[in-house]
Amino acid sequence: MNVRLICPGLFGFHSLDPRSAPPTPALDRLLARAGAQESPQRDPLETLVAQFGVFAPPGADLATAALCLLAEAPDLARAGCWLHADPVHLRADRDRLLLFGGPSLGLGPEEATALVAAFNAHFRDDDLTLIAPEPSRWYLRVPALPNIRTQSLHRASGRPLDASAPTGPEARAWGRWQNEAQMLFHRHPVNQAREAAGRPLVSGVWTWGGGALPQVFDGPDLMVSDHPLGAGLARALGAHLLGLGEAAQSSTIWSALTPESVLIFWDALWWPALTADREAWCDALTELETLVATLTADLTAGRVRALVLDDGERWRFTLGPWGLRRFWRRRGLSHWLGRSPDANARPRA
Repeated sequence: MNVRLICPGLFGFHSLDPRSAPPTPALDRLLARAGAQESPQRDPLETLVAQFGVFAPPGADLATAALCLLAEAPDLARAGCWLHADPVHLRADRDRLLLFGGPSLGLGPEEATALVAAFNAHFRDDDLTLIAPEPSRWYLRVPALPNIRTQSLHRASGRPLDASAPTGPEARAWGRWQNEAQMLFHRHPVNQAREAAGRPLVSGVWTWGGGALPQVFDGPDLMVSDHPLGAGLARALGAHLLGLGEAAQSSTIWSALTPESVLIFWDALWWPALTADREAWCDALTELETLVATLTADLTAGRVRALVLDDGERWRFTLGPWGLRRFWRRRGLSHWLGRSPDANARPRA
């Protein structure tokens, strides 16, 4: 089988000291002996959906929200237009506002339920419907897709709000209800309790990746992912799906499925890299090392024809059985750390 492994956050973050990374002999060997090329994609989610033949329409966003929702609420995903509407925190920093989101917000299920209910009651007449399958992942159904271009939450998190705000003909009108949602959440009892406990407030929602559910006609036989986009793509195609934990335990599971092509979206490094969480990043890297050791052993044994490692943002490494003989190459992970185009220093939440 052919295996492609997409690992956003693989090359860490700007302030990471390479000497603090755990030992990764299998990963070092792969990176040193593989052929390196620059990838045409510059975003991990774009890299992922491109493997299924899905691309953003000209002048529009990539419709990742509906694909993610297909994994989390399939009955809803097939009807209407959806956007990601993830909860975010805004923090003042000198003369600008910085945006933070994702797991670092630490939003609980009951808090999410209460905020979503308040939003839907307030915007009922605007025909806006917010749902929260997971506390940190929300989705917004709209009557028609606005004519805007957006930045994904992982691109915007830790950066100035003005630099990441939606653009396009309807951006100003679109921003009005988002400002209204900020005021609604600011007064909500959930935020009052979070403020009293010294926790970051839920300042509003960050919308991105809008559109109707795209059709998927091609892709790998087996998708290995815990991310809802990977699961949604597998469901749309009808491909086999495994979680990262299942795949890391044993490659015999894959052999039982006899796939010709396997795609693994290993995103455990991603948020730790975005938030410069060294401990979490190192823990995830140790888990990745175990998987890479298994894959390279399969390559040596002839069970894998080719192994491709992609950081999802810039670099792609291809290793075949013949490449394992390049024993004179020594440029392992430490050589590549900090080389991601998104590895700029970002403030912590």
